[in-house]
Amino acid sequence: MYFALKHLHLLLIAAAVLMFILRFYWQQTGSLLARSPRTLQVSGWCNGLVVISGVLLCMVLDLNPLNNAVPWLSEKLVAILVVAFLALMALRLARGNLIRWFAFLGSLGWLYFVVKLALFKHASLFA
Repeated sequence: MYFALKHLHLLLIAAAVLMFILRFYWQQTGSLLARSPRTLQVSGWCNGLVVISGVLLCMVLDLNPLNNAVPWLSEKLVAILVVAFLALMALRLARGNLIRWFAFLGSLGWLYFVVKLALFKHASLFA
């Protein structure tokens, strides 16, 4: 069960990140696909399924991100919220192109931090 759920979670993360990059590219090129209902629907489903699979993984592994026993998971949760905010900035909230690019690159940087936390399980912000 764990093995299949873990790989499904990783596949969904890859799909969500790809959708984010693709939506940002379409937005920068002025394509209508960036705001099409189908694109927004697929992106929303990918993001939602990533969250659901992450919660299921926590349940299977009996981990609580709000507990101090696993500080790396709490850090990962906070970092994911930062990634979500920066992605929202890059795709919708930012007015200028410079701010959009800053938010886009910032979200990819924080995403790298999340991957590093998931691989090494070593908290650096809350430890």
